Amino acid sequence: MAWTAPKTWSSEPLTSLDLNSNVRDNLNHLKDRLDSGAGRFISGANLLQTTATQFVDVDAEKLSLALTTHGGDVLLGFTGTVQSSHNGGSVYFNVAVDGVDYVADHGILRNTNSATTDFNRHKPISFVMLISGLSAGNHSFKLRWKASGRTDAKMDVVNLHPQFWAKEI
Repeated sequence: MAWTAPKTWSSEPLTSLDLNSNVRDNLNHLKDRLDSGAGRFISGANLLQTTATQFVDVDAEKLSLALTTHGGDVLLGFTGTVQSSHNGGSVYFNVAVDGVDYVADHGILRNTNSATTDFNRHKPISFVMLISGLSAGNHSFKLRWKASGRTDAKMDVVNLHPQFWAKEI
């Protein structure tokens, strides 16, 4: 349901049609926006992993969201862990919005292991970002990642369960 610009009232009679379009329908529109959201809480039997040096989907099925919006901004978030197999190795995260990486260069988040005791441990990562300028309609959001050279990036979905979510605001 779309937003209707409210009527500027004068001395004309109030009708049920006016009330329905200016009050009921607009309240329904606002409520629909509050109700629209998507989220994934995933688990699995194996670690997710990549050695790709260009952005690829972390998990095209389990960490992919579809959301129908009303033309407002979307708040997007992720919480999980990452492990790098190489001392000094970096893992980069990005989000694809409707099939296009949201940030073109190295993404929105970088995790680098800087000490010999740091790599091969699952480190917590988290981000929240605002996606603005989306038109009303159906949109897809996918969590993507890449690793620096010689790095095997891993994400625990067995014991630590990542969450990926989107909410129109």
